[in-house]
Amino acid sequence: MDDYAGRLLAERYRLPRPPSEEYELRESRAYDTASGQEVLVRQVPLPEIVDAEMPGEHHEPGAARRPLGRATRRPADPAVRRAVEAALAASRIPDHPRLDQVFDVFVEDDGLWIVSELVAARPLAAVLAERPLSPHRAAEIAADLLAALSAVHTFGWTHRNITARSVLICDDGRALLTGLASGAAEEALCGYDPLPTEGPMAPGPLPPEDREAREANGEPVPHRAASSRATIAHRAARSGAIAAYRAGAAAARVAEEERAVHAPWGGDKPGPATTVPAQPERAIPDPQPQQTPAEWGTPEPGEDGRYRGPATALAAERARQARMTMVGPVTERWAPEQAGPVYENWRLAPPVGPAADLWAVGALLFRAVQGHAPYPEESVTDLAQLVCAEPPAFAEECGPLRPVIESLLRQDPTERPEFEELSGWLRSLVRSAPEPEVGRRTVTAQLPPESGGRDSRRLPIVRRRGELVRRRRNEKRPVRVAGSRHRRGRERSRQRPRSPRRLGRLLVSLVLVGLVAAIVYAMVFMPKAESSDSGANRRGSVGGGPSEGAPPPSPPAEPSPPQEPGSQTPQSTRPAPAPQGYTLQKDPAGFQIAVPKGWARGQTSGGQVRYSKGGLQMLVVPGRDSTAKYGTDPREYQLSDEPELSEYRDSNGWKTVSGVRSITVGETAMAEGEFSWKGSGGKTLLRNRAMILGGKYHVVLVRGPESQRTAIDEHFSQVVDTYRATG
Repeated sequence: MDDYAGRLLAERYRLPRPPSEEYELRESRAYDTASGQEVLVRQVPLPEIVDAEMPGEHHEPGAARRPLGRATRRPADPAVRRAVEAALAASRIPDHPRLDQVFDVFVEDDGLWIVSELVAARPLAAVLAERPLSPHRAAEIAADLLAALSAVHTFGWTHRNITARSVLICDDGRALLTGLASGAAEEALCGYDPLPTEGPMAPGPLPPEDREAREANGEPVPHRAASSRATIAHRAARSGAIAAYRAGAAAARVAEEERAVHAPWGGDKPGPATTVPAQPERAIPDPQPQQTPAEWGTPEPGEDGRYRGPATALAAERARQARMTMVGPVTERWAPEQAGPVYENWRLAPPVGPAADLWAVGALLFRAVQGHAPYPEESVTDLAQLVCAEPPAFAEECGPLRPVIESLLRQDPTERPEFEELSGWLRSLVRSAPEPEVGRRTVTAQLPPESGGRDSRRLPIVRRRGELVRRRRNEKRPVRVAGSRHRRGRERSRQRPRSPRRLGRLLVSLVLVGLVAAIVYAMVFMPKAESSDSGANRRGSVGGGPSEGAPPPSPPAEPSPPQEPGSQTPQSTRPAPAPQGYTLQKDPAGFQIAVPKGWARGQTSGGQVRYSKGGLQMLVVPGRDSTAKYGTDPREYQLSDEPELSEYRDSNGWKTVSGVRSITVGETAMAEGEFSWKGSGGKTLLRNRAMILGGKYHVVLVRGPESQRTAIDEHFSQVVDTYRATG
């Protein structure tokens, strides 16, 4: 409590004393004197543009336009009251583990204050200030954000405030989404209506006390009969506008493919001025009367007396300009449907809905991985024009996350992915994340000296970060007894405890003695090798061993100069017998391998030999590619260059990779992996091994539908070790 000696808000929330260099409070922790708990308070400033005097607006003499002094939850200003109502409505969303809780909303001293729970977390902006995230870590955060947005959209809300400051990274690594209430308040202050129009949280009729208060303030509160016709016409206009926009967008795409004419928004995305014909616009009834350009337009409430957003094109442009002033140049909050200019047929523009939140997620992922926004953010005016006219910057550092980001940052909201498809992509990326390398980062810890001084002879102990070092137990001092044993106890207490270095030397000595004994035993009792080639595995090959009836060893040859790894020429040896159900076949392409019985050999194309039956295939590539062109790393060749995996690399949909590892057997370097992807024919599974023999890459793989995973794994494990190069 001593840390909170600053300002008292609403006679309840005590703020800490601000530092001398801080002039304006935006977000701070506070102490709730009523509950005794720490909370977080955010201030939404009330800009002057909200209360500016405009032609056609009239106020009672002496009426207060701004709530000053004491805290209130029912301000007199209509725009501020709508902001409070929107924030309170957003706080009533049921609790969700990925959303923060809002406790209180009030207005005091030219500021709208939102009180929420204090979470042990850091804003994502603070994390990104240190270093960008990896694509797989960003995918984990995006998966948490989608879980939060699914709850928000289920109740009819659109978040509209997803930024690096409204995403919190908790101590346990999970992501928490905040800012829903503050975003709703800002949208209401600008002149929009952020409340859901349908769903379980759609606002009902205005309470009687609010209707009486608005009548007392001189605000228009229409009668039920008169407003019903206007509301029905407004709903019909909205439904017709959405249908006309979708039809116009489809017609524009067809016309664009035929004529290749660019729309006003730029690129290949249709704009509201050309994609929608004039006939549907004239057919849609306009519930609002025509107004002259000198009037801002007084918005008419619906049948329940509530404000429903801008009613005229001039009011819509005014709200857009106010939002530019309040939000600023933040790419996540300026989806094309939010940044587009107001045209004459502005009602037919794409509506702001869940797709705008997906745009924000895409821009946030770009920022998290690339380290900067996908558009320049020097000017909010330039930003609003660029998101509607230009594609985003190329996500060159995003790796496997790049297709996801590009699909989310499409200018047409109808072309952005659905939530289910996006969740599948993110889950696939998270599952394919590489395992962390244990021991990559280590720290040195030096044990404290046993005596008061420092022992310079001690060596630092290297341990992995995260492992616990148990504290050494204190030595028990001997108990002094009377008589002759007193002297022995005193002498024993003077003895220094045994040093752990003696134990280390003893262990090292025992290990050395064991090694010497093993070498002596091998030299004396092990049989002599008859030949270097007899019964040994052939260099540059895997599997196979000595078999009975092998031919006698050949005379030793002259030694050859040393060669680089992977460039050895295979030696001749007998392969292991074929497994049961398989036939050992010597192919004319220059190799030998076990083939399942009943499988037919196909034609060789592109250096491949195919064996197939049903929906399964076994492909063998006997030394088509050289290490001189693709290097001597089989794993890199497999992931980046192997033509047999080009279909996996070119897939933009669901795909996973697992079990990729490098293997070295003798002098043979190999790499194995399991790859699966979703193509036009369904999900495909492929088991692959690439090996270097004689300076060439030899590939053995088995592929087929993912539903036959068991058969693919069985065939691959049976045939891959029987491969021999005979050419």
